[in-house]
Amino acid sequence: MPILEKGLKEYVFSDPSGVATTVFRNATVTTAFENLVVLGQQRWFKFAMVFLTGMLVGIALEWLNRKSADRKASELRSLGVKFRSLSDSIKIRTAASEWPDNVRDLKPAILSAFLSARKFDLWVPNEHVYQLPDATFLCEYFRSVGKLLEDGQFDKANSEAFSWKPFLDNVTLS
Repeated sequence: MPILEKGLKEYVFSDPSGVATTVFRNATVTTAFENLVVLGQQRWFKFAMVFLTGMLVGIALEWLNRKSADRKASELRSLGVKFRSLSDSIKIRTAASEWPDNVRDLKPAILSAFLSARKFDLWVPNEHVYQLPDATFLCEYFRSVGKLLEDGQFDKANSEAFSWKPFLDNVTLS
């Protein structure tokens, strides 16, 4: 770096008109270039450039953060729709046949919803939910947490999801 700096001082900054005349043949452009070189050497200009660069980086980071938050909110709303849909599907099937055999084909969708929820640090029931006497617990969990997620109330959805944990822990398994 010292060699580059030394070269710039000797050949560029020592005689701005020489470089400008060599690079630019137009007198107006040469004058403008000379003025830019002089401006670039000013201490306040260097400070202003650093400040403006910092502002630009800050704005870009804020924009990326908002974009990320919007994407997360959209994914959580979509998860809420999935939860509510699973609740409805399980509720319809519960009337027709025995739990948990009646939702065997829904297990991949249920596990996928649980994995998505875990990705957002939501509490989800474990495999013990399939040993409960009926599907009421799972239906109500999906319905209540899904509704809050759909409505964009993510903190409440997280609290609601976690509030179901003691019920699963304290219930007698069949």
